[in-house]
Order: sequence, then C-alpha cells, then structure tokens
Amino acid sequence: ERAFKELLHFMYSGKLTPAIEPTLLVDILMAADKFEVVSCMEHCLAATLTKTAKKFLAQWYKDFLSTEFQDELMRVPLAGIQAILSSNRPRTASEESIYDFVLRWARSQYPNSEERDKILSSRLLPLVPLSMTDAIRIDHPSNIVNFTINRDLCNNLFPLGTVRSVPFNCEGLAFFISACCKEKEQLQFFNLSINMIEGKGATWGPIDYKIEVMTRRSLEFVTKHRHTTPPNTRQTVGCKVPWSELMADDSTFFIDGKLHVRVHVKISQQA
Repeated sequence: ERAFKELLHFMYSGKLTPAIEPTLLVDILMAADKFEVVSCMEHCLAATLTKTAKKFLAQWYKDFLSTEFQDELMRVPLAGIQAILSSNRPRTASEESIYDFVLRWARSQYPNSEERDKILSSRLLPLVPLSMTDAIRIDHPSNIVNFTINRDLCNNLFPLGTVRSVPFNCEGLAFFISACCKEKEQLQFFNLSINMIEGKGATWGPIDYKIEVMTRRSLEFVTKHRHTTPPNTRQTVGCKVPWSELMADDSTFFIDGKLHVRVHVKISQQA
C-alpha cells in the first residue's frame, strides 16, 4: 500500500519521498514495473537517485544470494536486479552463484524463451562478471548446439578457470555449456559439460546427451561422450581431455585457432 501511494505521489509530483528505506524502494520499483510507469523506474535508477538507489539495493542485499533473500529477490523487477548487479561486486560465494541466480531469475520472470534470451543477452549478462560469459559462441537451430571456443581463451583457463555459454532452450528446458580447467591427481584436464538450469515444477523424460568435437585430421565431428539421464533428473554431463593433449603445438583439436564442439540434447516424453 505504501509503495502504491508513493507511486501515485510520483505520478502527480514527479518526486519520491526523501530518505526512502530500501525495502520500500524495491516495492516502488516493483509497482512501477507492474503498472508500466517507466518514468518512475527511470527516476529511481537515473538522475539524482541513481547512486541512492544502487546504494540502498546493494547494501540491503549485500549478501544477496543468501537463503534469507532468495524468495524476495525472485520478486524484484528487472530494474532492481540491474541496480544490484551494477553496484560494486555483490558479496557472494562465487561468480558461478551470481550467474546461476541470473539464469533462474530470468526463467522465473520471463517464461517466453525468446523474450528471456533477449533480456539476458542485452540487459543482464553484460552485468555478470566477464569471465563467466566470455566467448563461448552458440548456434542452436534445434536440439543440436554448435559452439566454438578460441584457443587463446582456452589457454587463459589454466590452471583453474571457467567460462560458460549463454543459456539455450530445448523442448521447454534450459541448459548452458561450460568449459573449465580442473586438476585431478596432480594432472590438469580440460572439461566440457552440459548443465541444466533448475526449473521449479518442471517434469521431463529421459535425456540423451552426446558431445562431439571436430578434429583437424578429418574435419569431421568425432563423438567424445554419450550419456542418458533418468526422468526428472538434473545432472551435469560432460567429458574431459588431458590439458597437455588439448594445448599441444600439434593439437588436433584446434582448427584455425578455434575448438569446434557440437552437442546433441534429446528429451524423450515420459512413459
């Protein structure tokens, strides 16, 4: 009710009450977003209130991925999420958790996959730490996903780096691809994996995964890994290659300085 009154006050006066507490500011942003009062949203996040809005939101949600705020944050509109991400780096467990939260929030707020992809690519992912979204290029006409990774980017993953693709959709479920360098028994490996984004309430049948890599010898895709997961099972699927083999001077994995990978994702209907 207070947020609605503040919104009405703004619509008549063009101003908000000074020294608004952070929870009310978030509610005003949500109300302005709901009733499409663009001028109020812009006023909260631009001009004289830009620093104040970001300070309020960033301070209030400084532990913004803690369990305490999860449900509340999922209700925050796009403008509020942008303000939080635009502030100095939110205090959180890892860059991966920021990325995962952004994907879950977008999936919750934008059920339409085309609209969601547009919001993610133009409004949100540019605000996520660059190392998590940099340079995995995707093309997915159906349930086949083709992507490339530059050799320089792969080289920069050593010794324990990670990059992720933008999300892609397959038959109502959302996925992303990650590439990383990991250590096991004092040896370094290059890992490729397909990851499903959590979708609350969603159900699905068995999923068949296949990962293929193009080699320089044949210029054709060679299967590196196959796996089928049971119904309604969220599981990371992937394969690995010794780092020394991948990055060798005579490596067969890079063609014109790029690693070419093709992923098949086939979701069967439940019996």
